[in-house]
Amino acid sequence: MTLSICIFAHNEEKLLPDCIGALDRAANGHAYQAHILVNGCTDQTAIVANSLAAVDDRLNVHELPVADKANAWNDYVFRIARGASAHIFLDADIRPSENAFSALLETLQENPNAYAAAALPASGRSRRQWTTDIFLKRHLSGNLYALTEKAIQEFRNKSLQLPFGAKGEDGLIAYLLLTDFCCGRDDSHDDRIATSETATFEFDSLGLNISDLKTYHKRLIRYSERYFQKQILYRLLKNGSAQDMPANIYDIYLPSAISSMRPRIDPINFWYDFATLKRLRAANQ
Repeated sequence: MTLSICIFAHNEEKLLPDCIGALDRAANGHAYQAHILVNGCTDQTAIVANSLAAVDDRLNVHELPVADKANAWNDYVFRIARGASAHIFLDADIRPSENAFSALLETLQENPNAYAAAALPASGRSRRQWTTDIFLKRHLSGNLYALTEKAIQEFRNKSLQLPFGAKGEDGLIAYLLLTDFCCGRDDSHDDRIATSETATFEFDSLGLNISDLKTYHKRLIRYSERYFQKQILYRLLKNGSAQDMPANIYDIYLPSAISSMRPRIDPINFWYDFATLKRLRAANQ
């Protein structure tokens, strides 16, 4: 059995080589096959990925036309994934720490009821609060986590795919696991997600330059839609079941669902929320 690694890469031509370069140290001797899901890129990520794969037969490149992480996650779980001792999910803009993958595997082995093992941030301005949330609220960080083979099979057996266009797929996956794939209001199955204290990841914080400011702007747009999405989607799922999971996230933005939504009252999020609501309402009139 080997580790199966799923790497989400969207416009990461600069950072992908560092991510790939850290895989061996993170695996710490465990055999692995890595799948790079190049999704909807407009830069040279695909060329970089294929160049790396040309000299390492453990790397497999899958080019998807649409820039959508939830869609890429579904593609891996339902089409690509094969039997493995653990399935490792990570973003191409992070660097897994030494021994991170083997630590996630050990955490899963030490917690037989767990479907997932969460890694912790080793960098970032908000890493302390982030770490606290992962520990206390049984969160998963989409930057780096592991799923068991059993979890993959449960998603497949229940035909439970993430909605196309969903933002914050890690929170949705955690909710599904904590409800034992049932959805509803009983999310008390804390033993389904274990946290590894020694599996960490690093990333470069954004700086005060034009490129990073554009990245931050796009991130706030995404976070704003995620904020409203969570309110509507989780209310739908908590009052229903897993069968109420929409195929497309935009199906949940009915006029009745967004009519009562209001922007958050703070100097940064207010204007992004205002613009998001205006766009959602215009698209669903």
